[in-house]
Amino acid sequence: MSTQTLIEAGNIKPRIQFTADGVQKEFQFFFKIYEPQNVKVYIEDVEQNSGYILSTQEDVQGGVITFDTAPENGKLVTIYRELELKRTTNFKEGGPFRSSNVNSEFDYQLSCLEQLEDSIGRTVTFPQYAPTNLNINLPMPDAGKSIIWSEDEGRLVNSDFQFDDIVNLSSQYCNQTQQYLNQAQQLNIQINQNHSLVQQLTDSVVELQSQAEANAAEALESAQEAAANAVNSLYNHCETADSFTITLKDGVSVYKTPLISEATEINFDFSQLTNPANLVTFELYLCFSEFATITFPNISVIWLNGKEPNLEQYDTLTKILTFRNVVPSDYSQWLVSMEGGYNDNQM
Repeated sequence: MSTQTLIEAGNIKPRIQFTADGVQKEFQFFFKIYEPQNVKVYIEDVEQNSGYILSTQEDVQGGVITFDTAPENGKLVTIYRELELKRTTNFKEGGPFRSSNVNSEFDYQLSCLEQLEDSIGRTVTFPQYAPTNLNINLPMPDAGKSIIWSEDEGRLVNSDFQFDDIVNLSSQYCNQTQQYLNQAQQLNIQINQNHSLVQQLTDSVVELQSQAEANAAEALESAQEAAANAVNSLYNHCETADSFTITLKDGVSVYKTPLISEATEINFDFSQLTNPANLVTFELYLCFSEFATITFPNISVIWLNGKEPNLEQYDTLTKILTFRNVVPSDYSQWLVSMEGGYNDNQM
């Protein structure tokens, strides 16, 4: 009479994983199996139905999976026991009560519980302190929608918007923003390259004004004309304000006023800007022919470093202002700096 060897089910997870090295073919596991078909083998997310051999020993728990060809280096190998949830023994009323049958039944049920525990451990669960009235039923499928929590945080619902559309639109905005940043960087480089030339021009204008003050009205008129010609020759690509209204356009960085001979208000027209999310930077040349003052009635001006300049003809015939809006798409507030023409007590 043969003796049956019983292997007790232990507290061993019915799933084990390995990272292949491209050389190893044998992979050992230690959880109990009942039938060869209980063992499932995966490489990454693909179940393997062939290409390997399962080896077991009658008196040793677990077994060995031997692949015909070693899995590729870096691939994830998963060995899993999948049991059918059922009873394996029927204990009849008044029938023989054999401990081996009872142990086998208990081992199988314990293995089923281990399988459930492993599956539950890989599912989404709430913490122990979560409220008990949460509705975790999924809503009916709605193509392209994402699943989100309702406003009362009590149930899952479909979103109102197509997820892919939002992602695509966001990607387009990111690409456009990058293009605008590249343009802004190029413009900034151009402005920095021109600063030395602007400084030379300013020095020339100051020198011409000194000569004009020494030689009275005739010298002053000559200095004004020379300064205006110098500005026009250097920035002959700039646009001139129309009746002291400046219409900002994409890609234009320099504007010049007509000759200013009386108190003047300069307005800005933003209607032709096509990229409302972009930061706008431009330079403005104030060209004086008489002593006069300048105001900007429709914007709030923040002067760089808190130095408010003198916006009237003082000791400089041409004043150079650089404007940059503080917040993208908000054209009500501007950070402004000026070269030349500060009052002595502002320096």
